[in-house]
Amino acid sequence: MPDSLIKQQYQSLHKLLALYRLPEPTNELVQQTLDFSNSVLLLAKQHPNLTFAQIHLHKTSVPFSYQLAFSTCLITALICARNRFNETTTQQLMCAAISLFAFNQPYFDKPRNDETQPNPTTSLGNINKPFCRILTQYQQAVWLRGYRQIQWLQKDQKQHLLSLVGATKDVVCVALAARFSLMMHGVTQTKKMSFQVALRQLVQQSPNTAATLLEPLIGYPSITPPGAYVMLDDNSLGIVIGIFDSGIACFPQSTAQQKSTYTSHFLMPRSRVKQVYPAQKYKQFNKLNNLWGDHWQEFKRENQLKTVSAFTPSYKMSRPPATLIAIQGELNKPVQDIKALSKAIAQEPAFAQHLQRTASQSSRQKLPMKDIQHGLMMHGLERSGSIIMQQALLSRLNQHYFPLQKHFVNFAQLRGHIAASLAKVADIGIPEQACTLSHFACVGLFTHPQLKIQLKWQRPTSCFYDIRSLISCVNSEQLRGHSLSLAEAWHQPRHEIVALSNYHDPHYLKGQKHGVSVKLAALLGISLIITRELYFVESQRCVQTQAYWQSAATVLGVTEQELKRIAQDAFSVCHTFSPV
Repeated sequence: MPDSLIKQQYQSLHKLLALYRLPEPTNELVQQTLDFSNSVLLLAKQHPNLTFAQIHLHKTSVPFSYQLAFSTCLITALICARNRFNETTTQQLMCAAISLFAFNQPYFDKPRNDETQPNPTTSLGNINKPFCRILTQYQQAVWLRGYRQIQWLQKDQKQHLLSLVGATKDVVCVALAARFSLMMHGVTQTKKMSFQVALRQLVQQSPNTAATLLEPLIGYPSITPPGAYVMLDDNSLGIVIGIFDSGIACFPQSTAQQKSTYTSHFLMPRSRVKQVYPAQKYKQFNKLNNLWGDHWQEFKRENQLKTVSAFTPSYKMSRPPATLIAIQGELNKPVQDIKALSKAIAQEPAFAQHLQRTASQSSRQKLPMKDIQHGLMMHGLERSGSIIMQQALLSRLNQHYFPLQKHFVNFAQLRGHIAASLAKVADIGIPEQACTLSHFACVGLFTHPQLKIQLKWQRPTSCFYDIRSLISCVNSEQLRGHSLSLAEAWHQPRHEIVALSNYHDPHYLKGQKHGVSVKLAALLGISLIITRELYFVESQRCVQTQAYWQSAATVLGVTEQELKRIAQDAFSVCHTFSPV
């Protein structure tokens, strides 16, 4: 039942916030807060309208600080979901949102007419240093960076928002959620603001980077969000239960002055909404059953309604897209049918656009390709297959935000370009396929769980050819293992999988005949060395790296001058930003 689901969250929050009220923060705070955030996020995925509606339904039976912390946590989850943040990153930011207010419960729970100055140790704006040390100890870097926004919460809102110029998305997300919550609870002004008014004010006062994160909120929860009380054009009242492309679903709310003509859930266009009210006090949890209970489910079935959700579908990494499988099936036929292949590519507009764009760039006169068949003819079928595979893989790797994401994308693209250049010079197949293989070799950067919450790219100073030495993390073997398992799941050629399995091993290059797998292994290793030296301006190669370099160059049959030229040309073609 809806009421029991929400009650359970408040009960868990009560136990959690009791830990924050202890004289000194304890180590268990980290896991307890992570568990709570995970529970809230899971509930939001299963029941998004019910969960996010609680932002607008302020419970009179719980302390004000509980409501403020819970709302900020929910708004953070909402912004993250609408902007496709990685789930692990989202949980960290939800924890940060809770801890912004959890140490300041006495400040918020004092009577609103109490003019006495709060205790400095509980005053909003003071950082809890012992807590910061615990977060540092447990490597909760994203959470810690979000929590540091507490320094701004007692300052002027415009000043706070201007400070977000140049800030990373995760910091901006927590700051916006906190400001949203303060405005909607009437903390920073005399009256509570509606979601619509608060959104408009934040957009007007925020820098472009922050406004970009707010834009998806127009689609969901929209300016008539679930949980909001609305007045209709006939002056009757309702509470929004769900939103659709064509309008909203409401539940009637009668008053002594105005009786609603409806007795249960009803649909209406947004044009009939006369006013959206700020968040209202909500006394009884069991009334949630009338709003989002069995009658609501029955109403949706009868009207064949599919509500707009906060969460956009995610693509599974463990298997290739169905469209890509169909394209590969056409390419693997003994005799290819260009029309059938073009039809398969057209099923995925992103593939078609990418193929045509790259074909236009490849033509001498940069003529725009008007259709898929022209793109196929320009590239050739085998090359077209590799280009589409690259697009499919990168779109999967790049679908969710985390702090180091853009740096990993830049690195992978630079390595892909260098791998393609090496393949061309060494005459190993088509360059695009070598580029695709190098992207698979970088998969671990995007899938390793710890890297989702890491802020700095720290790396060992030896074995530049080994992906495990590219970034410092626990279980670094996963950086190799994930690449290998994904390449197998995506049905890459056997000789490429063999190369992925062995390119980190210098003995593999020396003890084998120079077959295609050995050459590809050498290509992967030496492309990683070059990319790393360009991206980070590494100081000096270790003995193992220099020995690998010489062995790989011999296997590929390339000279030092050719390798130097590839490195020099890389940045002019592949415009890459390095954070270092």
